[in-house]
Amino acid sequence: MRIATGILSVEADVASPPIHSIPSMSLVSKVSKSLAATILLLGCVAHHNECIAQQKVNAENAATESTNSTQSTPTTSRAERRSTDRMNGDERDGSRRGTRQRGGGERSNRGGGSRDRGATTLDQEYISTKLPAGVRYVSDITFKEVDGIELKLDLLLPKENQETETPLAVWIHGGAWMRGNKARDLQRFDQLAARILERGVAFVSISYRLSGQANFPAPIVDCNDALAYLYEHRNQYNLDMDRMFVMGTSAGGHLASLLGTTHNANVAEFASKPSQPRGNILGIVDFYGPIDLVKLQEKRADDDVENDQSPEAKMLGVSPRKRPDLAAKASPLTYVSANSPPFLMFHGDRDVRVPMAQSQLLSNALTENGVSNELVVVGGARHGDQKFDDTVYNDDVMTFLNRLLDETEQN
Repeated sequence: MRIATGILSVEADVASPPIHSIPSMSLVSKVSKSLAATILLLGCVAHHNECIAQQKVNAENAATESTNSTQSTPTTSRAERRSTDRMNGDERDGSRRGTRQRGGGERSNRGGGSRDRGATTLDQEYISTKLPAGVRYVSDITFKEVDGIELKLDLLLPKENQETETPLAVWIHGGAWMRGNKARDLQRFDQLAARILERGVAFVSISYRLSGQANFPAPIVDCNDALAYLYEHRNQYNLDMDRMFVMGTSAGGHLASLLGTTHNANVAEFASKPSQPRGNILGIVDFYGPIDLVKLQEKRADDDVENDQSPEAKMLGVSPRKRPDLAAKASPLTYVSANSPPFLMFHGDRDVRVPMAQSQLLSNALTENGVSNELVVVGGARHGDQKFDDTVYNDDVMTFLNRLLDETEQN
């Protein structure tokens, strides 16, 4: 008789009595003992199988945790470098591999570690371990109050700022225009923030009204008002507002690009006080930001226009397909001109939230208008991938900043 137990088979030889005879008591006793032994064996086998199953679960959980911990530092090399206007005048190596490191040491964890990603200010540990020595952190400066909402910005001032006016990089956070805050992106881009500060450039991170608080043009108005505040208080913080960069990721990349393409266009409704000075933008660094909100909606062609729940619809207050005129007004692509500042763009070739074609549209339009620009295609990167803060891409940003700063010093 064979008794199957799943992954094991146990055979027990049990003598079957003739069908026409009545078994003796001794035979019954033997059979009973044999069956008891078989049952005991089955219990052991079942326990053994449970142990094996639990070991498999533990191994799978460990593998998942290992994958999650290593996904933050993928080592996929840059697949391609796209540029319609090489700013250095030569062909750059498209196969460089980025390893996240600072000071010669490789780092495999995310910049912010286990910190609270909802925190709106940086903690002392971040300041002391992630940033250069001597940086002064001025947090939660209210630059505007509107509809009962206080909009704030943070200043990270390099050591040089104590002695001379310093250029500045203004950072606009991402979050689909509906979430995020002025401290969150700095946890992921801590290496870049540190590099910028080491260069003697002040780092400013600003907030803006989210889509749950107000619709377009509120976010771009808030960004312009932040620049106006910085200009008004430039002497207080020793800022050189004529040498300013604007940077952002995702929704922040969209707003940074919109600031850049409209800065010299004088779009009155994009600022509370259009005539108020806001300084001079030397360049824009855009990480995978939406550029054409009408075309972005093409991937949602089957969605219900009347109940459009896309991030861009929430930001606009209406589906871009229902109001393409409003979507165009909110699109950086609409305002590209020969007066637009130089652009450096980064986009992952596996981005499905904001397809890489968005950055290609901007690069093409800038080139057509004779504006210096470079699009860096990050191989294997998805939307918001941690590898955008890899050393190799930080190098690109610093080359961009240094070139434009050097040009102003020569002039």
